[in-house]
Amino acid sequence: MSLLLSPLVSDDAARDPAGEGTRPGLGALIGAACLPAVASYLVAAVALAILTAAAGANTSVAGVARLGAAGWLAAHHVPLTIQGAPLGVLPLLPTLLLGALVARGATGVADRSGITQPVDAGWVAATIAGTHGVLGAVLALVATPVTITADPAQAAVGCALVAGTAAGLGLVRPCGLLPAALRRAPGWVRPGLEAGLWGLAIALSAGFVTVLLALVVSAPEVVEMSGPDIASAFGLTVVSIGYLPNAAIAGLSWLAGPGLSVGAVSISPVAVHAGSVPAVPLLAALPQGPGQPWWGVVLAVPLLIGAAVGRRCVAAGQDRSERLRVLAVAATALAVGIAVLGALAGGRLGAAAFDPVDIPFGALAAVVLAATLLGGGAATQLWAPGRPQALPDTDPEPDAGDPGFNDAAPPELHSSAAPEGADSSAVELGNGGAEGD
Repeated sequence: MSLLLSPLVSDDAARDPAGEGTRPGLGALIGAACLPAVASYLVAAVALAILTAAAGANTSVAGVARLGAAGWLAAHHVPLTIQGAPLGVLPLLPTLLLGALVARGATGVADRSGITQPVDAGWVAATIAGTHGVLGAVLALVATPVTITADPAQAAVGCALVAGTAAGLGLVRPCGLLPAALRRAPGWVRPGLEAGLWGLAIALSAGFVTVLLALVVSAPEVVEMSGPDIASAFGLTVVSIGYLPNAAIAGLSWLAGPGLSVGAVSISPVAVHAGSVPAVPLLAALPQGPGQPWWGVVLAVPLLIGAAVGRRCVAAGQDRSERLRVLAVAATALAVGIAVLGALAGGRLGAAAFDPVDIPFGALAAVVLAATLLGGGAATQLWAPGRPQALPDTDPEPDAGDPGFNDAAPPELHSSAAPEGADSSAVELGNGGAEGD
């Protein structure tokens, strides 16, 4: 408890109004890293306790604590084994919420300690990652229920990766990580990355909308899969909400063409191999009938997303080659992001007919890369800015036919008017002397 309550800066730093250049001690960093870990563990324990109570199961306090440990590992995307059956397809929503909590904690450490340097950000992120890794290994060894097991080495690596990545994202703004990383990069790299992240958000939104529309169309099947009573409907609804990000990625894979599979069930815009699926309301969105001819139209969605990304790249530069370089960076960032999310969205699901849940993330990334380059390339040509027109000359040169024009000398040198108050004879002498010369 002393670690949790220890100050993050020393007394000397507190007296320093600037508060910059102060690195918190290791104990303070570990305490700050434990705060989001403990908070996320409590949330997982409470959520699983509510779900078990709604299902009518009697669980002791120790049992709830062990379930919370398993839920905490699952939130860090650590594969579990439940009664000998592997569970690797884990909900992404708890992982995203955990990442947001860790990122906010890292930002708070940087703000309170006055950390502004990228090197100091590495210490903070490494400490947070190491703390979560150690806690994950300990929970996997001694704290999970008897029927739920996890590999301690996988738990340590998975928890460290998730926490370290989230902490790094939280330190991007206060420590200026992005400008430091791109300091020596060409000027077209940063707008390309920004356009790629924007395109990733658009692509995931398209997949999410696709899933919602499929659920609305399959509303009777959703109700049927919700269970016979309110308790079952509540539990299955919570599970479905947790897997919504996974479903959005699967919806994007269906739009792009590679599709997805759940065991023997395989679905894509061009073919459907129907079969039984787990009785989860979210899976009612999967089509069970034959494919429809109009489904091929959805294959144009990745091209439209690519065109939108290309349109955003137009403002990055006037030169055609520069715009294409920005587009190449954006397409690469978009494809890599989708590949990582696609790999996280699938996994093992038992050892029977529903195993595995597969989203072909390699093929999905390749299709998205090609579609972004094609659609974006066409957009950069279509909306390319024209050459700036020459502005009219507002101060034209005097015409040689103008009576007042004389290119031998400025007009004031030809004026015979004497200045006010000057002797006119002096002016004449001056002119005569000039002529004589």
